[in-house]
Amino acid sequence: MTSSSVAKGALWREHMATHDAMVADMRAKGIPDVPWSSSKRLQSALAVHMIYTSWVLSPILTALAMIFVPKCRVYVFAYLFASAVLKIRMPVNALHRYFCWLSAGETNGWALVFDNGEGKGHECELDCEKNTYLFASHPHGLFTAGVVNNLILSESALAKVRAPLVRFFINEFLITVFPLIKDALSSLGFVACTAKNMKHYLSKGESGCIVVGGVKEVVLTGNIDVEELYLRNAYGFVKVAIQSGASLVPVYTFGESLATGPDYVPFRELRKKLTYKFDFPFRSLDLIHRWGLCFPRGKLTTVIGAPIKVEKNENPTREEVKALHAKYCDTLLALIERNKVAAGYPTQVTRLV
Repeated sequence: MTSSSVAKGALWREHMATHDAMVADMRAKGIPDVPWSSSKRLQSALAVHMIYTSWVLSPILTALAMIFVPKCRVYVFAYLFASAVLKIRMPVNALHRYFCWLSAGETNGWALVFDNGEGKGHECELDCEKNTYLFASHPHGLFTAGVVNNLILSESALAKVRAPLVRFFINEFLITVFPLIKDALSSLGFVACTAKNMKHYLSKGESGCIVVGGVKEVVLTGNIDVEELYLRNAYGFVKVAIQSGASLVPVYTFGESLATGPDYVPFRELRKKLTYKFDFPFRSLDLIHRWGLCFPRGKLTTVIGAPIKVEKNENPTREEVKALHAKYCDTLLALIERNKVAAGYPTQVTRLV
């Protein structure tokens, strides 16, 4: 199926249909579509809301404080010096256990699926106690809500993959500079996404997750016609996997791209070029979604594929990296095609850019 053969806006209609089906399913179980249907659900919705709004508000409020409250400047500079220069970080603590207990994805109707390959079943065969994995997640969306809440901060998911913690490699600026939110993210086990950092944790035997498209993929979200993934020229994660010997695990979340609504801002192609050039997402930003909160709308179904075995080589050639990259791309696209009907996106066309 090609993008030209699909009716315009089909992806958005399917997204809303999966949302309605999720709500109907929960109501059939006696769970109304309100965040206060249980104490745990209310806590999970508010926790997600606070984390995601803090990503945006933290730098804005810091800048305003620096401008209008001069006495704050010395404290902000000291804070930034401690984090950026001295590398002081909050350790993983009770906040991580609390968020994992909340399991915001599962609590609010989302789903986690394991796919071991064509005809090989859906039982989880991953074992982080015996192997080290680099989970490569797609798409980025605006907040990468699916893989975070369905896997990284999910008590039941971590138990299935036999991991007390899966490191989440995120934008270095976000985890290093923005006051308060960076400390909260560090407490959840999030670390800066640099090749050095990734190799450090993977070499220690700690499995981690990277959202491959990064900032460049944010501008691709909100497309109501076709799913675009920034992957064609993304080789860094493959090289790190080879250098550390970590198996590559493809992860895809259906519904992620449209969880914060369509992107109707014009000049899409121009905004893509600007995003690629400045490494900053030029797209619309809406913080109000489900229930009037900054909580993703729709059912986010995260599918985790079978691991791709990687032979460790600290100095891989360009050809070796390209070969594994091509294999990974084929595996990911096959994973999406096998699961799109069950996830509620039968007409989805996925394109690598």
